[in-house]
Amino acid sequence: MTRGMTAASTSTMTPERWRAVDRILQGALTCSRDHRDEFVAQSCGDDVSLTKEVSSLLAAYDATPAEFLERPAADEHDVSSPTTPSAAHKRMVSARFLIYAVAASIVLGTMAGWNLAHSATIERWRGTLRAIRQQANANTASRTAVSGASGDLSLVVLDRDGQVVREIAAKRPGTPRFSPDGRRIAYGAIGESRGTSDIWISDLDGGATRRLTNDDADNTTPQWSPDGGTLAYSANASDGRDIVAQWAGGGGTRVLASGPSGQSLTDWLHDGSALLVSEDAGGRHRNILVQPADGTPSRPYAATRAQETAGRISPHTHWIAYTSNESGRDEVYVDTYPQPGVRALVSQGGGVDPVWRGDGRELYYWRGDALIAVPIDGSRGGQPPILGVERPLFHSGYEHSFNSMYDVSPDGRRIAIVRRR
Repeated sequence: MTRGMTAASTSTMTPERWRAVDRILQGALTCSRDHRDEFVAQSCGDDVSLTKEVSSLLAAYDATPAEFLERPAADEHDVSSPTTPSAAHKRMVSARFLIYAVAASIVLGTMAGWNLAHSATIERWRGTLRAIRQQANANTASRTAVSGASGDLSLVVLDRDGQVVREIAAKRPGTPRFSPDGRRIAYGAIGESRGTSDIWISDLDGGATRRLTNDDADNTTPQWSPDGGTLAYSANASDGRDIVAQWAGGGGTRVLASGPSGQSLTDWLHDGSALLVSEDAGGRHRNILVQPADGTPSRPYAATRAQETAGRISPHTHWIAYTSNESGRDEVYVDTYPQPGVRALVSQGGGVDPVWRGDGRELYYWRGDALIAVPIDGSRGGQPPILGVERPLFHSGYEHSFNSMYDVSPDGRRIAIVRRR
C-alpha cells in the first residue's frame, strides 16, 4: 500500500487507496462508538498511515456539531410530504454532505472532488434517504420511534421490499436471530437499570416480548438449537466467555464450553452437533472456530492471516458462508464443511455478513446499505455451488459489526435487522 499522506504528499492518494479509506470509513460510521476504534484497527491491520487517514476523517465527523450529524435521518424529511423535504431539511442534508467533502478534502486534497461523489460513503447516504422516502410513503407507522427504544439503533422486521412489518422496542439491540419456525426472534439488548446485555425473545405472532436472562453476565449473540427448544449464547465468566445453553422457555442453564473473552457465537449447525464461533485471534484479526456441542475442544475452520467473520452454515450442512478480507476488501465466500477446500466467491464488488434462506437456495449479504440476494444451489456436497444473478432487495441503514446484525426468516419473506435511526 502507499505511504501515509502528509501535506506535501497528497499525490500518493491513488483511486485504489481512496477506495480502501472509504470502505473502512463507511464501515466505521456504521459501528457504535464503543466498537469503532476496534473496527478501524482490525480493518487497517499494520498499515499505520491508513489508520491515520481513516481516523482523521472520523475526527472531522466527530467534531461536527451534533445537530448536523446526530439527528435521526428520518427527521431530515418532512413526513407529511416525504417526497419534498423542507428548505431547512435540505440544508441539513447539504451540510452533512459538506462535512464529508471538507473532511475528505483534508486527506485527499484535489483528488476529493474526483472520487467523493461516487464513493460508497456518499452512496450510503443516498440509499438511506431513498429508503426513508419509500418507507414514509408506504408505512405511516414508521414515522415515529418505537416506545421504549433509545439510542441510535433500532430493531425492525422488514419485508423483502424493505417495508416495516414490525418494530421491536429494544435498547442497543444486537444479533437478532429467527427461530427455526420463523415465529420468534431472539436478540441481545440492555434492560432497564442495567449496563450489560441480556437475551430477549419477541413473539412475532402475539407481539409479546420476554426476557430470558436477567443478570450481569453481558449475555450476547443468541443462537437457536435446530429444534427451537434451546438458546445458546455467550456470557462473561471469570476466565473469559462461556458458551451457555438455556431452555427457550426459561429455566436452568448449562455451560457448553469455555473460551477467551473475545469469542461470540455466529450459528448453530442444523444437525445440532456444533456451533460456529467468531474468535478474536489477536493481531487485529478474527478466526472462525467450530465448537462441538458436547464441550470437547474447538477446532479452527478459517484461521489465516486474513480476518474471517460471520460464519453461517447452510441448511444441508455442506457449506459455510463467511466474510473474509483476504483479497484486500471484505467479500463473501462459501466453502465446504466440515473441512474447507472448495471455496467460491459469492459477492461481486464487496460484501459482508452472509445469511442462508431456510431451504439453502438463496444467500443474502450486505454491500454497504444494500441487502443483496443471490440464488445458490449448494446441494451437491464437495462440488462448487451454482450461483445465480445477484439482485439488491432494498437499502436500509444496516448496523455493521463483527457478527451479523440481521437475520432472514426461514421462508425468506421477513428480515430482522439492527439499523441506525
